[in-house]
Amino acid sequence: MAKYEIDLIIKGSLKEAEVKSIVKEYESLIKKEKDFNVDNEMGNKLLAYKIHGESNGYYFIYNFESEDPSIINEFRRLADLDTNVLRLLIINLEKIYGYKASINTKKIEKSKKTESIYKTKQEGYKKNKNIEAEAVEEILDLEGGNESEEIENE
Repeated sequence: MAKYEIDLIIKGSLKEAEVKSIVKEYESLIKKEKDFNVDNEMGNKLLAYKIHGESNGYYFIYNFESEDPSIINEFRRLADLDTNVLRLLIINLEKIYGYKASINTKKIEKSKKTESIYKTKQEGYKKNKNIEAEAVEEILDLEGGNESEEIENE
């Protein structure tokens, strides 16, 4: 059973009643799924940038579990056809960082490889910083030595 999150933005120029009817249509598709909940209904918010000429949008976030991927496909199909939907984002949470990702050998190997590359780069940066710090100290020592000689000569 996969866990999903759906982020939905509906036109802000619509009235509350119209938005509720649209949302009920989409919720009816996924309400029968396990652990369904409307995680966050933020209402009419100002968008960061205009989408299809709209500057406001109603935000909805749904979380649920589903065994049937056809429900997700149907949800996506209906949202793509609906001109009132400005944005749709469907995330399979388990695929990215859930249980399935923790037992997937390819993902484990990839993360270990990435970690080792990161560690070697960090070690290289530390060595470079140490070399640079030593070089700066040598330069300062040389400059400092010259200054003290100049002061003695005066």
